Amino acid sequence: MNETLGDLGEFEVIRRLMGVVPAATGSAPGVMPGTSGDVLGPSARAHLEIGAGDDAAIIRPRAGFELAVTTDTFVEGTHFRRDWIDAEGLGARLAEANLSDLAAMAAEPRWALVSFGVRSDHATGDLVAIQRGIATALGRHGAVIAGGNLSAVRGEEWMTLTLLGEVRTGTAWTRAGARPGQWVAVTGVPGRAGAGVALAAREASRVDDPRWAELITAWRAPRARVELASALAPTGSVTAAIDLSDGLSSDLARLCAASGVGARLVGEAWPADPALEAAAHELGVTIESLRFGASDDYELVLAVDPERHQECLRVASELQVPLAFIGVLTEVPGVFLESSSGAIEPIPAGGYDHFRFTGP
Repeated sequence: MNETLGDLGEFEVIRRLMGVVPAATGSAPGVMPGTSGDVLGPSARAHLEIGAGDDAAIIRPRAGFELAVTTDTFVEGTHFRRDWIDAEGLGARLAEANLSDLAAMAAEPRWALVSFGVRSDHATGDLVAIQRGIATALGRHGAVIAGGNLSAVRGEEWMTLTLLGEVRTGTAWTRAGARPGQWVAVTGVPGRAGAGVALAAREASRVDDPRWAELITAWRAPRARVELASALAPTGSVTAAIDLSDGLSSDLARLCAASGVGARLVGEAWPADPALEAAAHELGVTIESLRFGASDDYELVLAVDPERHQECLRVASELQVPLAFIGVLTEVPGVFLESSSGAIEPIPAGGYDHFRFTGP
């Protein structure tokens, strides 16, 4: 029987949601249904004094660490469509969006608060699957759901995740630490998620078209670069960072503005990407418009000391994370692209804007 939230009522729904939340310190380890292992990281467990089920969570940060806090909201029809992603994948994607913010600060994920605004006819099993997706994605990095809220809505549904992490005092990466002469590095393949969305928006059947599997997967199942950030932070090679949640051109422009620098990207420095090139041809646009345009890839842009770039490449290779050096930071404000002919043109900020874009 596919019971709805209205069939069960608020408190029974909360009880079932808590069934996929690991227990706090002093209680039995939390094990999600259908699994055989504890999904709560040992550090998060050790410092979660009181978790989900009380009026508030009580956490105890480690001595010598600061808290990094971020939050994201996904709204139905704006950030996701039910026919494009399953419930567990949706929960995981929300978690990865927050994890990516902490990765950009070189912070270790620890505790999360989850809030749902859902209709009474929403299937309970579907909501539990969303929570399971969140818990699983967080658990891969040692983080845990510490509490949350459940509210009824009549219109579009939404879900909000607030994630707290720890970073050693005074060591967090910020957007303001870049300097002229440093190199610009980027993880993964920016633009893939946006290309997947653009293809699917033209024809819903493209979501399952094997030709575009890499691009659709980039949108459906991003993986925040938490491990890479944790491994790079001690090297001192990175002085500034930002996560790509809106698009490369606009997010890089934000980093540059915060640091008081500019950037000159080199077109020939980009690794070939046949999937993105094929999408550009199919959509009748340039590959640059996809690479620099609106795209929530949840990758990282890094400002790197050029004398230590080999160390970055070594760490990325060991973790099997694609990393490319695509340009240099300059004293000239703005973000520019240098072509193979030597021509230098400004790259307009073309990232996602919540009040100008209306949905996936």
